[in-house]
Amino acid sequence: MPISILNEQDYYRIVFGGWLGKNIGGTLGAPVEGKKELLELSFYPELPDGPLENDDLDLQLVWLHALEQYGPGLTATELGQEWLEHVFFPFDEYGYALTNLRRGLLPPVAGWFNNPFNDCMGSPIRSEIWAMAAPGAPEIAAHYAYQDAIVDHAGGEGVYGEMFFAALESAIFFEKDRDRLIEIGMKYIPEDSRTSKALKDLLRWHQEGKSWIETRLLILEHHGSDNFTDAPQNIAFTILGWLYGEDFEDAILKAVNCGYDTDCTAATLGAILGMLVGPEGLPAKWVKPVGDRIVVSPPIKGFPAPKNLDELTRRTIRMGKQILAAWDTGILVHPEFPTSWEQSQAVGDADEAIRELWERKVTSNHYLLPLGTKRCPDEELIIDFGPDGPAIGTGHSKVLQFTLTNRSLTRIDGDIALELPSGWHGPTTVKISLQPDESFKWDTEIQAGPNAAVSHELTFSWTRIHDLAIWSIQKVPFAMVNSSRWIVWGPEDSEGEVIYFPGNSVQWEKVELEGVYKAETRLTNPIERKLRLIAAANSPVTLKLNGQTVISCKETLEFMPAYHRAPDQQYVELTLAAGSHLVEVEAMGNGSPLEVYILPVALLDTTSPGPYYYYTDILLG
Repeated sequence: MPISILNEQDYYRIVFGGWLGKNIGGTLGAPVEGKKELLELSFYPELPDGPLENDDLDLQLVWLHALEQYGPGLTATELGQEWLEHVFFPFDEYGYALTNLRRGLLPPVAGWFNNPFNDCMGSPIRSEIWAMAAPGAPEIAAHYAYQDAIVDHAGGEGVYGEMFFAALESAIFFEKDRDRLIEIGMKYIPEDSRTSKALKDLLRWHQEGKSWIETRLLILEHHGSDNFTDAPQNIAFTILGWLYGEDFEDAILKAVNCGYDTDCTAATLGAILGMLVGPEGLPAKWVKPVGDRIVVSPPIKGFPAPKNLDELTRRTIRMGKQILAAWDTGILVHPEFPTSWEQSQAVGDADEAIRELWERKVTSNHYLLPLGTKRCPDEELIIDFGPDGPAIGTGHSKVLQFTLTNRSLTRIDGDIALELPSGWHGPTTVKISLQPDESFKWDTEIQAGPNAAVSHELTFSWTRIHDLAIWSIQKVPFAMVNSSRWIVWGPEDSEGEVIYFPGNSVQWEKVELEGVYKAETRLTNPIERKLRLIAAANSPVTLKLNGQTVISCKETLEFMPAYHRAPDQQYVELTLAAGSHLVEVEAMGNGSPLEVYILPVALLDTTSPGPYYYYTDILLG
């Protein structure tokens, strides 16, 4: 294998420049985040003494800690555990993913199930750590970006946005041409994704000579979303700044002045440009206000965060050396030899391993056995929950699919079985015999018991038999959550229909008539507490609690089922007694699909761990 050399001083300046550019862009864009109009910033809107705190960098500090804790074999499972231990943000997809993780679900299911925000920017903003820890290896950076993104964006454009940026940024170590870098990044996302389509149109409009303001409007017209955090439009704004910018300052200002998710667009472009020019190439007027400090948001805690950019850079490089070696890249970081990319680094289309990631089902979890294996497993297990995800109603039945594949070099024989919660019913033990690379698919029906719970633990058991005796037993625990029981009525219904919904969304099967659509359920609260009760809807909506109207929104607002930023007219904050409460919802149909999310969350002020988190111990139905 030919060896490529990455000089350690070059490695340092590229990484340091990227982190410094990240801080500059985030500090520029954070104060105007969410403004959708064309902006006119010419410098920091708030001139701080040091950088502003920003989740764009915060989360990557946690991922650095995860790399240090788990090593190059890091997967989405360990990153999900890091969320539980150290990340207490309630924002949009973060809040939904944390709710699922707290109930025992694992990525990618935890990032997909009941998550209306998986097309958003929460993961594209945290690509740099993977690029910097896999310098000159875009396919490896994209692999880690995928593992990261599926924790809270599985099945959505957020996954492709992070893979795009991570591959592009990793290529900066061997490629400096802007157009070539964009081309490389786009090879690591599906051509039919919304992100890819937005980027292709952006490149075409730029080549046609349209102004940056004209192009901004075209992006919003063809790829825009009312949600200011939607990924495809903001990724396009990021690259727009790069295409139309005459220098670092002009580029980040054009990106941020497009509006929308401004801290994300400016921070990512600042990181890209900082990696390209190094810290010495960044203008002093932009560097001086932020310096080399790191400011961590209070909801990010419980681990040793770097104190400054120098420490962050050195720790990033330390992990990068391990990753380059573990993946057998042929890239050597050397303290003396000059940088020399002997492999020419010609990047073709995404290889089979990357394409396989695109095609993985978000309804299923994937395990390597024995548990804890990172590579070369003896067996592989896939548990597929089906289109409704890992939810089941009390007393209801559901089919789960288990696929066990023999990845060893010898035949294996044994039994597979399911261990179920008390009161549940399921299959009997099944005997199997598998040759190397042979798979066994087991479609099995289970029936839930009569008791509702926050989550239910089930266990897949694989018992290996040798010489007619039990040789070993491997158990894979997994969780399922309660479907919520509702009674729903249409405008012309005299009697309600009982429906079990897998998540927090209340749905009516046919919404063809104008008029009032109704639904009711029981909400069970285990202890008296103050909370925020949200009825987020894309229509006028009313919510009654025990017969009393507590939410009355008479207009159609932007649909925003977020824990922390639902419209004021669509939530109420109150003290809720322990016990069972009647919840009645009315939504006004106009012939379009109705969306209503019922969400009981904490208030802003909590003792621990953070604001607006979802109360998983409150049950609906």
